[in-house]
Amino acid sequence: MSSHAAHLNQLSKLMRSVSTYRLLAQHTAADRLGLSMTELKCLDAARNIPDLTPGRMARIVGLSSSAATAAIDRLERRRLVQRARDVVDRRRVFVTSTGLHESETAELFAPLASATDDILQNYSDAELTLVNEVLAQISESCERLVAEWTAQPDDSRASDTLRPHDV
Repeated sequence: MSSHAAHLNQLSKLMRSVSTYRLLAQHTAADRLGLSMTELKCLDAARNIPDLTPGRMARIVGLSSSAATAAIDRLERRRLVQRARDVVDRRRVFVTSTGLHESETAELFAPLASATDDILQNYSDAELTLVNEVLAQISESCERLVAEWTAQPDDSRASDTLRPHDV
């Protein structure tokens, strides 16, 4: 195996490992917050995406419109998100985080955020730019794949198989 191929193989293994442990951390955080993974993802979207409509949330999280509405309803009952009508177009509704969960979430993820900051401080601006570009491209590829999977569901899957929004 060439050096380049070995580097690619190692990088692939490390990305799977990061993905696995990140998913486990998110499951743990969701459990500690008393949320499902779907609710946690919806809450994250509501906190980070401006002018988020329920339909856009559904696409981002990989849910049907009705499933997104149900998740928003559950989060709204717990006062973690709120719906607000667009002041220009009253037919449009935006979903935003109320911020009630943010201190607890920040506390849960503080050790990971601190360790990540410490690691990244060791890299130059040029290296960080490269890492940002690579991660942005991988994120975009994942987003396209989820959109493809949710737009064209495969009916041959077993009912207990994970759907994109379950991960």
